[in-house]
Order: sequence, then structure tokens, then C-alpha cells
Amino acid sequence: MTETTLPDEALVAKPLEPAELFGPEKAADPDAPKAEPFELNKSSVVSILLYHDFVERIPKTEMMVSVPTFRAQMQALKNASISVIPMSDFLAWKRGEKNIPDESVVITLDDGWVGEYQFAFPIMKEFGYPFTIYLYKKYVNTGGRSMTIAQIKELLANGGELGSHSISHQALAMKNGRDYAKYQEWLNEEIAGSKKWLEDTFGVPCRTFAYPYGNKNDEIVQLAMDAGYEAAVTVNPQKITWDTPSGKLGRFTQQWDKDVNFKLAVSFHGRNDVASSKFVKMDAVDEQGNKMFDLKPEPNSTITDRRPVIEAGLARVGGVVQDSVILRIGGYGAVPAEFDPAAQTVRYQIPQKLRLEECTATLVFRRTDSDKDEVVSWKFKIDQKSSYLPADAAPVTEPAPTVDAKKKTASAH
Repeated sequence: MTETTLPDEALVAKPLEPAELFGPEKAADPDAPKAEPFELNKSSVVSILLYHDFVERIPKTEMMVSVPTFRAQMQALKNASISVIPMSDFLAWKRGEKNIPDESVVITLDDGWVGEYQFAFPIMKEFGYPFTIYLYKKYVNTGGRSMTIAQIKELLANGGELGSHSISHQALAMKNGRDYAKYQEWLNEEIAGSKKWLEDTFGVPCRTFAYPYGNKNDEIVQLAMDAGYEAAVTVNPQKITWDTPSGKLGRFTQQWDKDVNFKLAVSFHGRNDVASSKFVKMDAVDEQGNKMFDLKPEPNSTITDRRPVIEAGLARVGGVVQDSVILRIGGYGAVPAEFDPAAQTVRYQIPQKLRLEECTATLVFRRTDSDKDEVVSWKFKIDQKSSYLPADAAPVTEPAPTVDAKKKTASAH
């Protein structure tokens, strides 16, 4: 065995630096791609829908909505490609941590009626829509038409999020003969006490509060924020922007089977309301079986260009009223698209790199022989990582699978 001299021992004991192992040029690669800083999209607009009780057919009170109407509204959201997001995503956006779609809806259910579990829940599961349930303690597991603990837990395990609706569902601004000290004690229990009880009972966070009857004042709003809620909702039918105070978030109440508030809620940035427009499937075909729309990027494809050209060919649609054409792009809203009446083509070049991993394009148009707008909407994904690859290593666009390809895949199994 060769003896190790003292200098050699010192060398062995000394930890190697990256530059000694790989050379100085490998220690730090100045050309290594750097992730772009997160940029919050503050232009998003959110509508919160408020539902109470549900019945199978004919509503008996204004707080009830029938199953056919609720299903039609959920289908309208899907047809219009309006995203339904969980309250937790909305809160993350308000905290500046996450982007949400330009136009989105949050669904809320108040009080804890068993009709919410029996009729609304299966429909929301079918569509894959998240929702928030606002419960008040004195109507939880109390028999009659209230939901049980087990039913509520099932909702929370399948897309539901928990919100507080107080202890007693009394108007919070009404003192009802209480002196100042008793009133403050009662308010604290209704607001903070309900939060603690719900979290202890169901074992999940309770991050938002719904004022009973929307009854509040500035003191009550502040108490809700001091109690640890991130937001509180009212019954004022107002859309929510980045600047909307978190303690005063409006909601659109659905009453009877009327669509008035629903139409207001889902009419974004001047878009014609969902209920009055005809939505056409992106893969619709004409009488000869040809695709009516030539859409680019292809629906459901993944692209590598973060500044793509958005294009819609309408040649097979027939005559189109030029002034009716509106193109909306996720992250940009309505854009100044070019319409070529001869080629029946709508075209727009994205001016800046798309920030999100998925983008929605929505085109509104009206045929010359119709008095009703039509809407076609499609989505595509953006491979953000490809921006950092060398040009010769960037993956090619992955088109959406064709119907024939799907059939072949299915038959192979």
C-alpha cells in the first residue's frame, strides 16, 4: 500500500468545487434558460352564482330552481366555454398567486338544503364543476329538509368547498335589543364561532363567509376579515374584478326558473348573453359532412409557438355579417381581428407571449340570413417548456386525435 503524504491527505480532505470537477465553463452556464417571472393577469372577471334549494320539476318558492333549468344553465356554461372554477382558485388569484381564466364562474349553494345534495350535486358531478356550500350550524343535520353530516362530507369529498353562513342565519346588523357587549359577543359567535365549528366538524378549511340575507355593515365586514376569512360574499348582483374588496363580493341569486340573473352573470365584456346566442360545436359539419369551421390552432392541440396566429375559416358557414364578427382570446378579451369577407376568414396574431398553459378562443358571428348570433369556442394548449429548447430540438405541434384515429385506438384494445 502506498503511503499518503500530508499534502495528499489535505487534498483528499478538501471538498471539490464544481469548477474543479468540470472546469469553470461548466460551473455556471450563463446561457441556461431562466424561467420567466410570474405575471398576474388582473384583467379577469368573475361571476359568483348563488343557488338555494332545488326541486325535480316545479319550484314552489322563489328560492327553488328546478332540475331542468339548472341542467340547462350548466350546459350553457359548457357550450359557451365559460370556466367554472373553485373558490380556492379565485382566492389564490386574489392573493396574487395564480391566474384564472379571463371569464369564469364560481358556483355557490346556500343553507344546506337536501335538494342541493339530491338534485344539484349529481348534475355538477356530471359536468365536473366545483362548488362551495355555505352552511349555518342550526340547519346542519337537523332533520326535515336539511342535509346530514354524511351527505355534506360526500359533497366536500367530490368537488365541494366549505363556507360559513353563520350560526343562526339571522341578520347580523340587527341588534334585537342586545346591549353593545352582548351584541359584540353574539356577532363574534355568529362569524368566528361558526368558522371554528364547521372546521372542527368537517375537518377542512372554511375560508369564506356568506352574510345571511346579505345583511352587513363596515363593522361586520371587518369582523369577518378579522375572524380569518379570506373573503365574504353578499347577494348584490355584481361581477368581481381584481379591485373588488374581498369582504364585499357580489353574487347573482337564481330565483324560480327565471334566467334573468343567470344571463347577467354570464354576459362578460359586452358578449351577448349566453341564453340568447346559439352555440355551435367546434367540430360541427355541414349537410355534406364537411367541417363547418377551419380552426387554428387546432382544437385540443398542443402548440409550441407562444405567439400563435388565431384563425377561423367560415367559408362553409355561408354569408357572414362583417360587423357581427367578434374574436375573444383568453388573456386578451376581445381583440382587433382581421376579417376577410372574400375568403370568410377571421385572423389575429397574438402580440405577446401567452402566459397560461391553456388558451380559449371564442368567435361570435351572425349569418346574413339570421337575426341571432352564433358562437363557436375552442381550446388549445401551449407547451411553455419548448420556449427554452434550441430551435432544432423544439417538439412539433401535436394535433388533436382524429375520429378515425380514436376508432383505431379503441379497436386495438
